[in-house]
Amino acid sequence: RRVNEPRGIQCCVGGHGREADGYAVFELGSTKAVAYVYGPMEAKQRSQSLHDRATLSCTLSTATFATVARNFGRKGDRQSQERSMWLQQTFESAILLEQYPRSQIRLFVQILQAEGSPVAVAINAATLALADAGIPMRDLVVACTAGMLGRKPAMDLSREEEQAGGAEILLASLTGAKRVSLLEVESKVPEGNAFTQLYEMALQGCHAIAEQMRTCLLEHASEGFSLRKSRRKA
Repeated sequence: RRVNEPRGIQCCVGGHGREADGYAVFELGSTKAVAYVYGPMEAKQRSQSLHDRATLSCTLSTATFATVARNFGRKGDRQSQERSMWLQQTFESAILLEQYPRSQIRLFVQILQAEGSPVAVAINAATLALADAGIPMRDLVVACTAGMLGRKPAMDLSREEEQAGGAEILLASLTGAKRVSLLEVESKVPEGNAFTQLYEMALQGCHAIAEQMRTCLLEHASEGFSLRKSRRKA
């Protein structure tokens, strides 16, 4: 691929026996994540509920077989907890929680294959699963990374590109509203206009990925409509 293009995108929404209210799989290159949404549901404990909005809990973990480093990103470790917090802060600003007072929404995301930009892939999987569950959001939350390869910025880094040690940013954006919901910087960004270049590259990636995600959701909605129509005829 070119440095100003994301890796190949594949996504799947719905299905999986419908144990969860929302389900999605998102792949970016060889990086893959699955997301499950449960709710809105009544909070099991009064201490977990708020009278004016829903509460959101997010858990992000990495499967033991997802990466060469077997102890990386397991549920409960410090890095996983930090990234779960990123996920929660990102979606608390996007979901219309005030529409579900005294309720709870639970979001679980697992990275099945970590070959670069795993948190961005996890965020995109979560967005699709929330949409599948019918959770209203201000806009689609879409994430992408950008990093310096030598002196040039590149979009959507693979694991090998991340290991090169250059500066990298992770950007999550409400693409339609052109609003940033998460911005994380890895390594020191070179002086000059390097940060601006990385920011614009990541934002461009978010817009490109958003188009594919919208297409995926429209196709899923169309399939659901066709299925209901055929059942009515039967």
